[in-house]
Amino acid sequence: MILTNTTEEIHAHPIFSYKMIKDSSIIKDLVKIAVLEHHGRLDGTGYPKGVKTKPMNLFSKIIAVADVFHTMTSERTYRRKQSAFKVLERILHDDFGKFDIGVVKTLLSSFANFSIGSMVKLNNGFIAEIIFIDAGSQTRPVIKVMDSEQIINLGINRKLYIEEIL
Repeated sequence: MILTNTTEEIHAHPIFSYKMIKDSSIIKDLVKIAVLEHHGRLDGTGYPKGVKTKPMNLFSKIIAVADVFHTMTSERTYRRKQSAFKVLERILHDDFGKFDIGVVKTLLSSFANFSIGSMVKLNNGFIAEIIFIDAGSQTRPVIKVMDSEQIINLGINRKLYIEEIL
């Protein structure tokens, strides 16, 4: 296979990865398929375009969410990392239908439980502590601003958001 540009190379990496492990007897077939499908999406978008293994298996669905979450919350040469709360909100709302909602909700609830008591930096520069996470709005917790001790429900105040977990 001759690749002509970086995008093609990026989109072909699941196929190359699958070919490297497909004959391995120590890797389960479900995991091999997950390697091939991890950039696919439930709505048919994603890559590689030519791969059709519908329906996606559970491992594929988990890796797809984990890969996007990790990529967006990590520093890259072409963009800054984003806060986990912002990424989870995007996956939950902007990318609705692309990912398995059960997998997304599992990540969201696990992360939310871990975050209570965490110090965060808001988009206005204020430092705050997460004091409560409402089950209906897990990406927009209730915070206490450190300087003023003001309590703000980010689920109501949509202008503010968590920019960074400290």
